[in-house]
Amino acid sequence: MEKSLSLEYNSTRDKLIFSEYGRSVQKLVKYAMTVENKDERQRIVETLVELINQLNPQTKNVLEYKQKLWRHVFKMSNYQLDVESPFGELIKPEDDNINPDQVPYPQHEFNWRHYGYNIRVMIDKALKMEDGPVKKGYVETILSYMKLSYRTWNKEHFVSDDIIISDLAVLSGNQLSVDDDHTIHVVTKNNLPNNNINTFKVSKNKKGGGNNKNQQNKNKGNKMKRK
Repeated sequence: MEKSLSLEYNSTRDKLIFSEYGRSVQKLVKYAMTVENKDERQRIVETLVELINQLNPQTKNVLEYKQKLWRHVFKMSNYQLDVESPFGELIKPEDDNINPDQVPYPQHEFNWRHYGYNIRVMIDKALKMEDGPVKKGYVETILSYMKLSYRTWNKEHFVSDDIIISDLAVLSGNQLSVDDDHTIHVVTKNNLPNNNINTFKVSKNKKGGGNNKNQQNKNKGNKMKRK
């Protein structure tokens, strides 16, 4: 008597816990649970973890990723798999409910947000500096950065140097100031000094020009001697 073929539908199968690993991996975990010899069962699970690891070869050497794979294997066995983790940890069902600590987002109370918080840090540093050319140059850098930030967030309006200088005075408590006729120069990548000069480029024509002239003079001298 021929045996009738039966189709297996997903609705009649066990719930697939990790779809990214596939159903075959889940069946192999269940098979490992039926192996009575502990050493053989341990070897099968270790080989199974390495097999899963091949699905993402770019992370196969990451320690945290292999720890996650072992936790997933225990979860697929409903934590009934009697093997030892190579990391020496006891994997329990309670580990599924562990949530990482929330990282708080840094909040800074700052009225002039279009300048950015770094301006506040730069102004505090300038207030601690001694008067001199270094502090003067640092203040000019702050003004340049403030004007660049103001221009970024107010592209449709003209950026006046008087507004930037006035805002700096308010932010610094009237402790940082420049001359009334001071002009703020915004330094960008396009207007850096010597921006179009490549100091490492050597002109081949100039380098070889002298040698060519010397060679021509030698050729003329040889012709004169032959005559």
